[in-house]
Amino acid sequence: MLRKKLVKALLFFCIVLLLSSNLNSENRNYFIKSISLKNNRYLSFNDMVSVFKFGYTFDVIIQRGAFFFKNHYAILNVGLSVVVIDGKLFKSMIKVKRNNGDVLIPYDLAKSIVENFHPLAKITENKSKNLITISLDNKKSNSKIKKNKIKNKYINYNNEKISFIVIDAGHGGKDPGALGSKSFKEKKITLKVARRLGVILKKKLKGIKIRYTRYNDKYVSLQKRTEIANRLLKKNENGLFLSIHVNASISSRISGFETYFLSQNASNEEARNTAALENDVVVLENHKANSSYGDVDYIEAMMLTSQIQKESSILADSILKGMIRKNKIFKSRGVRKADFFVLRGVLMPATLVEIGFITNKKESKYLKRESHLKNISYGIADGVIMFIKRYNKMISK
Repeated sequence: MLRKKLVKALLFFCIVLLLSSNLNSENRNYFIKSISLKNNRYLSFNDMVSVFKFGYTFDVIIQRGAFFFKNHYAILNVGLSVVVIDGKLFKSMIKVKRNNGDVLIPYDLAKSIVENFHPLAKITENKSKNLITISLDNKKSNSKIKKNKIKNKYINYNNEKISFIVIDAGHGGKDPGALGSKSFKEKKITLKVARRLGVILKKKLKGIKIRYTRYNDKYVSLQKRTEIANRLLKKNENGLFLSIHVNASISSRISGFETYFLSQNASNEEARNTAALENDVVVLENHKANSSYGDVDYIEAMMLTSQIQKESSILADSILKGMIRKNKIFKSRGVRKADFFVLRGVLMPATLVEIGFITNKKESKYLKRESHLKNISYGIADGVIMFIKRYNKMISK
């Protein structure tokens, strides 16, 4: 009887010892194969889930995926060369892509995800076998995090100069935008200003690429406008997104110009109404496009607002100052913030410019004049140049 008890006690002790060694193991190694395509290296989305036991989501409609681990998250999009990790932007020279039902993540982006999810991970490569080994020292990691809070390994995307500007002429095609008297349409004014602005910036900013979301009277979804801008992002290159609009109001007395940056909390009821007016275009988009403006997209957009929001507010302020200098007829209504769908997913400094009120009789007349639109365009351009100078000083510090 005593012998049986001793055997049971010994067995129990062994089980406890085995469990405790597994739970408190100081070292753990992960092995994952890299994939080579056209001289570029990737890690498989599915392999990362299976090897690292990450939580994940992937929306096949908008081609957006996310990893989750403890209090960390990483968001990526097929076709983009960037990944957002814990609210910070990381860039690669190559894009996330689909391949045989899987999603391939550029090796440098996948490495950044692992390093930020596991701050003390050691990554070694065997290129001949395409094998990557990730070693984790859990005990050491936990103690160092408590004592030192570990130096942040995030890459600050502000180390990259502005290399392109995306000019977005609001509305277009089947979406006329705000309407004035005698079928005077917002979409025509915004296109004129966008094209003129592009010409001015090309002359004044040598070496910076100018891109348009539309260059004629065609309809472009809000999601597509954002995508056009984000696809230009890559390592060592940052950009600006300028969305040009014309305002409208129930009151015909209201006039003036204003600039906006993205925020969950609108400046006031007027700002909230302006955003609602511009966001109404979503009803013209198909069901697939509409799904990208849901709660998940909204939450993810809000995750990005810390650094980008700060820079966007500076951009909005610079443009407003530029417009004040060129527009002596109508007053500035200031810099405001609101939740504009077209700004939600933009991964760079972005602003929406309301150049005037089409519903104000006097201002509407001026918005038909080429000389007035020219002044507006030069004002916006001056503000952009002012911002870039300030931005370059910030990143050189």
